[in-house]
Amino acid sequence: MASSFVLVAVFLGACAFMCDGAPQGPPIPVVGGWQKKTPVDSEQYKELAHFAVSKQVEGREFFDTVLEVTDVETQVVAGTNYRITFKIAESTCRVTETYSKETCLPKTRDVKSTCTAVITEPLNNERFVHSFTCGGAAASK
Repeated sequence: MASSFVLVAVFLGACAFMCDGAPQGPPIPVVGGWQKKTPVDSEQYKELAHFAVSKQVEGREFFDTVLEVTDVETQVVAGTNYRITFKIAESTCRVTETYSKETCLPKTRDVKSTCTAVITEPLNNERFVHSFTCGGAAASK
């Protein structure tokens, strides 16, 4: 009986040490959870941000365009979800035209707003914008 008590005490002490005293490594990713990515110089993330702004036409005379991607998270599900935060400016292209990141250049380099889009790219590669918000207000869904 006493030896069982000692074993339990040693086990609990080891657990307490491992939880509090041991150095912590990087967090273990949660399967299906959002994973932070590095947005710097990633053409894929810029392309997805441009895709998201190209779908935002309601109530606008001109398309917005992407100035800079600032934050990216991905989530692997039945395909991939991308949560991308980026700075926008009004572009030179009217919404009655076809959006192109090469031709729809910013009118100025002044930041109009910071937006976050969730883009879903299912396994069949037919991507769509799940949500799009700028400055705390929903632009469309």
